[in-house]
Order: sequence, then structure tokens, then C-alpha cells
Amino acid sequence: MKLKLFLLTIFLMATLIACNSKNNISKKTNVIFILADDLGWKDLACYGSDFHDTPNLDAFAKTGVLFTDAYTASPLCSPTRASILTGMEPGRLRLTTAMGHAPFVVLDPKESTKAEPHFKVAESETCTRLSNDYLTFAEVLKENGYSTAFMGKWHLGHEPYVPENQGFDLVVGGRAHPGPPGPGHFFSPWNCETLPVVPEGTHIADVLTDEAVKYLKANKENPFLLCLWYYDVHAPFQAKEELKKKYQAKLNSNHIQRSPTMGGMIEIMDTNIGRVLKTVEDLQLEDETIVIFTSDNGGNMYDGPDCTTPTNNYPLRAGKGNNYEGGVRVPLIVRVPGVTKAGKKSAVVTSTVDHYKSLLELLGIPFPDNIVTDGVSYVDALKGKKYEREPIYSAFGYYMPATGNRPNISMRQGPWRLYKFYYDGPNREHRYELYNLKKDIGETKNLADELPERVEAMTRLIDAHEKEADMLLPQKNENYTGNVADAWQGSSDTEIRVENKVLNIKSTGSSPEIETYFTPNSSNCTFYLKFEMKSNSTGNGSIAWKEVRESTYLPEKLTDFKSIHDGNWHQYKVEMPMKRALKVLKIQPSSGEGMIELRNIELVSTDDHYIRDWPLY
Repeated sequence: MKLKLFLLTIFLMATLIACNSKNNISKKTNVIFILADDLGWKDLACYGSDFHDTPNLDAFAKTGVLFTDAYTASPLCSPTRASILTGMEPGRLRLTTAMGHAPFVVLDPKESTKAEPHFKVAESETCTRLSNDYLTFAEVLKENGYSTAFMGKWHLGHEPYVPENQGFDLVVGGRAHPGPPGPGHFFSPWNCETLPVVPEGTHIADVLTDEAVKYLKANKENPFLLCLWYYDVHAPFQAKEELKKKYQAKLNSNHIQRSPTMGGMIEIMDTNIGRVLKTVEDLQLEDETIVIFTSDNGGNMYDGPDCTTPTNNYPLRAGKGNNYEGGVRVPLIVRVPGVTKAGKKSAVVTSTVDHYKSLLELLGIPFPDNIVTDGVSYVDALKGKKYEREPIYSAFGYYMPATGNRPNISMRQGPWRLYKFYYDGPNREHRYELYNLKKDIGETKNLADELPERVEAMTRLIDAHEKEADMLLPQKNENYTGNVADAWQGSSDTEIRVENKVLNIKSTGSSPEIETYFTPNSSNCTFYLKFEMKSNSTGNGSIAWKEVRESTYLPEKLTDFKSIHDGNWHQYKVEMPMKRALKVLKIQPSSGEGMIELRNIELVSTDDHYIRDWPLY
């Protein structure tokens, strides 16, 4: 804390010298930073959704700059929130996964070499708090005479690691909760001392917006920073009944986003953001208020409301909790008086680490000399200028069974995105994937083998960045027992491997089985497992599954199917009725010795819409 106070003193002196800088927009340029939770890149109509109605954010986009290639520094909330506040990447902060709600404090995490035997690597620990020693942009603005308020989701630690100790004067919500506080979650009551007491059944977004409107009116004559970080649209999945009915009536077979509950949740958020923007207009603050809207990570595609996924990020691959594009590419809309022109789009690559530096430049406040940043100002992009940003990185070295993520770090450089999957190759060497996003936004064609020189050059940058940022890295797992191919683990009666995107199974006994823990949280509905199989084995097959809180396979959670063993490819579709969230999935393709091949393994809904697949590399 002494270091922090020293930095603030030096910084304030520099600010006073620079206060008349020609870059200063106005002494009274306010900032409203609105952050959604788990809102995907394709979730707004202005970003291409044909299911979600978002008239207020669509209208806002027409008044500012809409970024098409904006990224979060992590596919999970706590690391991204820390990156916004500090301008540092989660890997540098060593706050790399969402543990801000944990009851234990870890500020000095360590690497590990031990994990479960079916994992090739051991994950590192993570900080469970954002240390108060970091100098946030809220503290910088406060030292420059700004009133500061934080409202909504914090998820960066319990007391004393709270917004009040990171530069915010007024706090509404702002505690360790990973989603809206219980017991009612999106609807009151709440066990949170910093939320107002309201009539039972009141929606939390309505309450936060009421408080934000009060704050704007009370501070209209003073420069202010309002961080309005909504809990919407995080789990649990709850919406106002009239809105759920609206989207149920709207849904048709052509929609790829299919959750009426999520449709209602997004509309509630949009309506409340509209109220905030209308207040800015009514108070005649539009010409002196910067407004930023974005999300903390990509849309959730692993939970199971309404017998589907909460959203679908297509054409992007995957979603929240996965480092592919769908997990980290997000909406970003920025309006700056006197700088942005209405209705513009920008393809400039940005990261959440960039907001800190950009805001200070816009406000004419010098960036603190003695702190490290990974951020690059995007002010030129707001002015309509194009530029090639330095590479951005996303370090996510964790297995996420619900999303399919395996420990990796990614790098975006120009149109290229490279992934380094730690020790994930057949012989536990690093495995690489390279995509040209300009030609293949869906990341369907891995170019790593075709362009080894590019992979090598980008890998050198990744390796140097890991070292410079002093990151904790996944290590080889000392407990690894082998017979694992991608997300699947073979039984003692099998030898398995992947070749040319096909899972090869050599059955050496009467019970060849493959099992995966990488399953979505689909529940309380009937689903189907689809796959293609070629076999010269014998006997019929079966699908078995465990649901949460089940330690063994139960007889009623098994579906037999007739296997064809003529050496040709055949398609199968096997029913899986589930009551609770899926935990483990097992395929027994035959009951005899022989060679079996599987490909295109996918979980779908009863109306044949995508839920999850298991890519083979």
C-alpha cells in the first residue's frame, strides 16, 4: 500500500502539470462504463442476432463506433474484470480463472506438476483476489477530482478486496458474488448489504439502473465515473415471464439462438441500458460524457436452459470458458463527444487491457509512469483511423470440462490467431493451431502444418511474452497414465489414438469403452448423441452417462444401439433422456475385438439443433 500511495503522489503531480494539455476534452468529461456479463458477440441485433431484440443498444451503436474485433483478455469474468481495472493481462496478474468468490485467499499462486491421471498437464494455481496494491483507473480518476461509483458485479474478492478499496466512493452490489446474489438472484430478496431493500420480486437490473439514475442526477454538475457492471446475463437463467412468453412465441426452426429465457434476460438488460442513456440525454450530458459498452467474455454455450444452450455464438467457435473466438470476442460500442462519428464501424483489434490507457488519453490525463501496462490506446480507431495493434494474448491454462477447453495460450496478430496447447500432442509435446480469421472466422481450418514458418515466428513471440510477463504455466502431469486421445480416455480393453480427425479404437477384449469428462451442463431434457462409426468388431453398442452427484453408472441411464460391423461408415443417433446436468459420457461401440473408428461426435436437441461437439485434432 505504501508503494501505491507513492505512485499516486507522483502521478497527481504529473497530472497537475499536464492539466491544460490540448488533449484534454473538457474538465467535465464524464465516463459511464457499462459491462455486461456473459453477453456474446452475436447476442445483439446490431451484431447480427435475429432472435434477441436490443433496440436501445442498437440505437446507441448508431451514435458511436461499433468494434467488430474487440476481445477480452480472458474467456472468464474475474480475469477480464481485473484486466479492465488494471490494464494488465491476467497472465501477468496471475489472476487467470474465476475464483473471486472463493472463501480462501491466494495472492501468491504456484505452478503444479500433479493432476488427475487422465489429464496430460497440471494446471497452475490462480490468485483468488485482485490485490489492492494495483493502481486502478478508478483511483486515477478519483485523484483527478472525479466522483466514482461502482454498481453491479465485482467478483474480485471478499473484504478487503472490494471496490471501496480500489478507488470507488459509492458502491451498490460490488461484492464477491459470481452472479446475482442469493437467495433470489435476479429477483429480490438478496443477501448483500450493499444492495437496497426493495419489494420482493424486483429485478436486480431495474434496481441497479434506479441507483445509477439517482447517481447521475446527483452528480450532473460534477465530473464522474460510473462503472455500471450488470449481473445480466449470467446464470442462473431467470427472466420476466412476459418476456419469456414473447420469445417462446417468436422462436422458429431457423433461429440458432433458441433460449426464450436468455432472450428475455438480454431484453431486460437492453431496456435498462436504454434508461441510463435516456437519463444522460435528459440531463443534457451527452456532449460531455464518454459511454463504453462491452462484455466480460463470450456467450455461454455450456449450460442448458430451455433444453438448449443459453446462446449460440455462430459463426464464432465455442463460447465462454473456452479460448477460441466465441469465448473472447465480444461486442464493444464506444461514444466519445467530439471524437467519434455516428454509426461507424471499426475492425481494429482491441483488448480489455486497452480501456485504461484509452480513457486516460481521452480525458487528457497522463498515464502513470511507474506502472506496467499491456494496453494500447484505441483512440485513433475512435477517430476512424486504422492501425495494426501489437499482438494480443489470452492465457487460459485450464481444463474446462463444461466447455471443452484444454490448457492453452492464444495470440492474435493481424488476421492470424495462433494457439499453443501445452503438452497436448500425441507424445505430450506442445500442439499448435493456426487460423486466418479474415478468411475463416469460424476457425474451421487449422493451417499450422501448412505454414510452419508463421507458426514458428508467432511462437517465438508467445514464448517471449510468457517469460517477460513472468507467467505461471501448465506443466507436464507426473500422474498421467496415457491411453487418452483428445477429450476421450480409453478403457483397459482399448488402445485409442486420433488420426486425420478420426478416433481410432483398437478393441482388445469384450468391453471396449471410451469415456469423456468434457461434457456440457445439459439437463432435464432428452438429447441425442450423434456420431459416425466404422467397425469390423462384433456385438452391439451402448451409450451410458452419469449426471451430477452420481458416482456410478446407473442401469436406467444407458441406451443400447445396434452396431453395424461391415467396415463402412454409418451414422448413429442415440437417445439420452436426462434429469440433471450431464457429468460423464461413455460410449461402448461393440462387445468384441476388432478395429473401430468414430468421427463427428455431437450432442443435439430433440429438434436436431447443436448443443456440443467433440472435435478431434
